[in-house]
Amino acid sequence: MTDLLQIFRTGLLWLSVVAIQLGCLTAQERTSGTPRAAREVPPCPAAQPVKYPERMVSPKYPKTALASGIEGPVELSVVVRPDAEIRDLRVLSGNPVLVTPTLKAVRQWRFRPVLAKGGTVETTYRIKVRFNLLLQEAISEVEVESPKETASPPDTPPRDVDPSEGDVYKLGQTGVIAPKPIYSPAPEFSEKARQAKEQGTVTVSLIVGSDGQPRNAQVACSSVPDLNENAIEVVGTWRFEPGTKDGKPVPVEIGVEVAFYLYQ
Repeated sequence: MTDLLQIFRTGLLWLSVVAIQLGCLTAQERTSGTPRAAREVPPCPAAQPVKYPERMVSPKYPKTALASGIEGPVELSVVVRPDAEIRDLRVLSGNPVLVTPTLKAVRQWRFRPVLAKGGTVETTYRIKVRFNLLLQEAISEVEVESPKETASPPDTPPRDVDPSEGDVYKLGQTGVIAPKPIYSPAPEFSEKARQAKEQGTVTVSLIVGSDGQPRNAQVACSSVPDLNENAIEVVGTWRFEPGTKDGKPVPVEIGVEVAFYLYQ
């Protein structure tokens, strides 16, 4: 059993999807006719560690769920006040049998509000708890949804887009909410990268239209150039819940980080 658990823990291809602001692309890079993935691109900076809550209580796997073979994710949205107390806790999705222990555990967490302008501010966290039958445990993932600690001043929309698209907005602009991936299949390794055991990340910039379709995908930075095309290809198949401005669907420029890690 121990060997099976070890194989399960290590034999995984991980995919990371993060909406980020992209202020590093120059106008020349946006308008060049050469695909971004085919040109030399800068390496991606080292990933910053996620600021997990100071205290995290792991949800208990319900015995009824184990007996019934129930597993899967539970997603929550948590609004934390500047004093680190929970103001709002909402269930976004999940099996009701798994939701109950998740809520009980998360209510005991001690969060870290984001620092901004010299003090802590109200912070919204997105939490995903994955209940796994093989491990018989729940694994928690935490992401700061807003505000972003590195938010940049609003910028003018890029002009090299289809005029029928309308204005293209950026994260950080007032009233703009980032698109959320609703279908994001994992990328494939190229045979060359697999044989060389290459691992790393590719950050792809793109515009998510008001219809949730990805457009104008380009490689912004990469630590595994041999996998740039793979990243572009898979991101082109993704589908999103459109970004919004003041509650209305609009085209939004974002970046997604595609992580290639293959453990054997």
